[in-house]
Amino acid sequence: MNETVNTEIRAVVLAGGKSTRLGQDKTQLLVKGKPLLYNMLDLAAMVCSETYCVGREVPDSANNSGWMLDKIPGIGPMGGIITALQNLKAPCLILACDLPGMRQDILQRLIQKRCQRPGKHCMTTFYQKSTGYIEALVAIYEPESLDLLIDSYRNGCYKLSKAIPFDYRSHIEYGTREEKYFFNVNYPHDLRFLKGETIPEEH
Repeated sequence: MNETVNTEIRAVVLAGGKSTRLGQDKTQLLVKGKPLLYNMLDLAAMVCSETYCVGREVPDSANNSGWMLDKIPGIGPMGGIITALQNLKAPCLILACDLPGMRQDILQRLIQKRCQRPGKHCMTTFYQKSTGYIEALVAIYEPESLDLLIDSYRNGCYKLSKAIPFDYRSHIEYGTREEKYFFNVNYPHDLRFLKGETIPEEH
């Protein structure tokens, strides 16, 4: 597998959520002594030469040159993805900010799969066949996906798996043993996994 840093794809970490279920700003949760958001940005920089962040406001600790304000706040991650695609005009590796179990080799697999995609496919992501669930926030969105996302937004549908139909996606199938890599920090009881405990096999 090619482990070099990709210069075509832009890595974008989404930090626009309100963390309502968690009750605190998840981007600032400490993992290995560093805020979760910056751990994700460091990981993204291992696979892409350019990294960015999309959020509702620019934090004092942010590198302003790499921070984009969400153009469509309040509709979930779709707004951040539209913002990134409109601003960067390039393929975007979209990552949630709260993936403490994510690894470089998983992202490299995604990039490799993207290079093999059929021409009409405008999204590359992980797919769990048993549930039909896709990891829409560990995915590469092509510039061609922008029109589909905007159409879905205008129609009031903010669900990414519906915005980009199955036939327009390239998938990497994964099973229950790999769920731990996609574990999200959404609820207070998830916080214990940021304190050195094992990330669960199921989320």
